[in-house]
Amino acid sequence: PQIATAPNKSARQKLINALINSNPSLNTAFNEAKHAAEAVSKFVRESKRYILTAVGDVNTYALFAEHFRNLISSIGRTGIILPTGIATDDTTKYFFGDLIDKKSIVSLLDFENREAIFPGVHRAYKFSLLTLSGTPVNKSEFVFFATRPEHLKDVQRRFSLAPHEIALFNPNSHTMSV
Repeated sequence: PQIATAPNKSARQKLINALINSNPSLNTAFNEAKHAAEAVSKFVRESKRYILTAVGDVNTYALFAEHFRNLISSIGRTGIILPTGIATDDTTKYFFGDLIDKKSIVSLLDFENREAIFPGVHRAYKFSLLTLSGTPVNKSEFVFFATRPEHLKDVQRRFSLAPHEIALFNPNSHTMSV
């Protein structure tokens, strides 16, 4: 807990470096976990299976999103619940940009967990219901900052955008600004 709540990266690193003397078993466990995470990232990157999401700090939710997308038939659809970062984060910009370019997004319905839709998840956490299509979609449906399922029906929250309109949010990255 002391490391996790340290005020910045430098302070965390000093505490981690001190583990070798203060808590050798925790130091060993930390180094093993770090090595495992780095090995998985290297494996995923070098597999060439996740060409759009195996970038930066590899997030498993992004890998699953790309995997689900790759499974869609030309007439199929898939839906997945994942962090809203799929549409906003720098490490997912190539994936999300490709979804836009290929007109794959049916809908992206963004929620904040403020009202504990998922009781075991922190209330500040943002997640989305992302629906993708194997057939090009001319306009995608969006809802942002919903806190209850009923908000999906609210016409003032729900809107449609064509791919070229989505690209206007961030022309360089094609990510959403939420």
